[in-house]
Amino acid sequence: METMTYQDLMFNGVRRFDHQPALTYLEKNETISYKELQNRVDRIAGYLMQLGAGVGTHIAMSIPNSIESVLFSRAIGRCGAVLVPLNNKLGVSEVDFILADAEPDVVIIATSNHIESVLEYQKGTAGRIVVGIPGFAIDYPEEFIIFNWDQTVSSVKFPVAKPDDTALISYTGGTTGTPKGVIHSQKNLAVGLQTASMEYPYDDQDKVLFCTPLVHSAGVLLNRSLLSGSHVYILRSFQPGAFLHAVQNEGITSTFVVPTIIYRLIDEAKEKNYDVSSLRNINYGSSPISPERLKEAFALFGPILRQQYGMTECSILIARLTKSDHQWAYKNKREVLKSCGKPCLGTSIRLVDDHGNCDQTVRRGEIIVKAPYLSSGYYKRPELTENSFRDGWFYTGDIGEIDDSGFLYIVERKKDMIISGGFNVYSVEVERVINQHPAVDMSACIGVPHSDWGEAVCVFVVLRKDKSCSKEELIRFCKERTSSYMVPKEVHFKASLPLTMIGKIDKKKLKEPFWEKVERQVH
Repeated sequence: METMTYQDLMFNGVRRFDHQPALTYLEKNETISYKELQNRVDRIAGYLMQLGAGVGTHIAMSIPNSIESVLFSRAIGRCGAVLVPLNNKLGVSEVDFILADAEPDVVIIATSNHIESVLEYQKGTAGRIVVGIPGFAIDYPEEFIIFNWDQTVSSVKFPVAKPDDTALISYTGGTTGTPKGVIHSQKNLAVGLQTASMEYPYDDQDKVLFCTPLVHSAGVLLNRSLLSGSHVYILRSFQPGAFLHAVQNEGITSTFVVPTIIYRLIDEAKEKNYDVSSLRNINYGSSPISPERLKEAFALFGPILRQQYGMTECSILIARLTKSDHQWAYKNKREVLKSCGKPCLGTSIRLVDDHGNCDQTVRRGEIIVKAPYLSSGYYKRPELTENSFRDGWFYTGDIGEIDDSGFLYIVERKKDMIISGGFNVYSVEVERVINQHPAVDMSACIGVPHSDWGEAVCVFVVLRKDKSCSKEELIRFCKERTSSYMVPKEVHFKASLPLTMIGKIDKKKLKEPFWEKVERQVH
């Protein structure tokens, strides 16, 4: 049997649903059918080919959540080109780096905050084409081409991509270092989507709402939804009222969010009465939910939560804590709610200790992953690729534990481990204790420089609405529940915590004021 490509899967799959609604952009109340979706994608792909796009062509895209973002990303795949997504929340230095590194032949843009970077890139690189998308209230420079539907064509023969051709270079910097371009082939993406289809059993009766950036994990699940004929609803960004209004009025059945969004939905629902009975699946990722908040989520939504653990290098799929796992754990063993579940279909997980051992005796170690949808490595980063991808296994940089039932627990990112007075302090474990306090909404633990201990445990805390707690009370709370070396030496209360573009707490930003004048950041 011939290996299926991402191009095959995406563009033959949607033909089955023709006149069913495919996409609704809620801000404009605009809906298009599956037939219209494919017709528009073909026309845009033909337009891109007129600009020279084809198999292997790098095309960067910066379009906020919208119907256009779906159309153009799929059109890039339709003509066999390589998509280089640019999140509209990226900073100038990150965009500059990605453009210089990926060297896109074409840049498609609909975000004002990236215009200067893209214009400078175009001026400094001969032959580069920039296409501005109308309808986003942006005045584009005269050097840009403005996309026009009248210039599109669909009656063209599209190039056929091979399984090993690159389909995507997705830059991930997380919270450290310069962005890394994660390479995914046509085959990787196809297998990842097929796996996601088995892990997320949507059908043509589902209405799936997306409010997180479609250039990241949400985009994978959006494509998965379209494979099954689901009706996809898009919000440009998250607003709790707009989200719950959509659930109530449109009968949304499924969504994908991060825990901080769930917390805001709970708070909003306490103040106003929304009908959320249509929801059957709330998929969440980036971190577990605090036990107190999970109790509130069950009370509001019912037992419909499902957690996923993944990384860009693994097509976002590594492990999942299913709805039934949540239900069982909530009733029988709440410790399991701190886990991220068991491996996804076709995925193998091992723990490796500091000496390279990965047998059954290793109880805590770095999580390594093997799966048919793994990235082939990092673009232009051979040393990093060699270090992270070894003998078919991807070394995640996450420290984990696996219990006797096979549930995987994320203990820490290697880079976030605090060494205080010779003791290894895992920030996640400190956060778990603090988040149990009834006044705490969320927390972040980092190591800060200390003359005696090397690093001191420092926490940032956001309190829940109408709740109060003193530093002394929180420190006392920790002393009663954890080892002395894990008790915070510093506590800072904040109105909010900085988040990365995918909704994770940005510890790099929290660390900067403490470490920017310190020469050595490892003790």
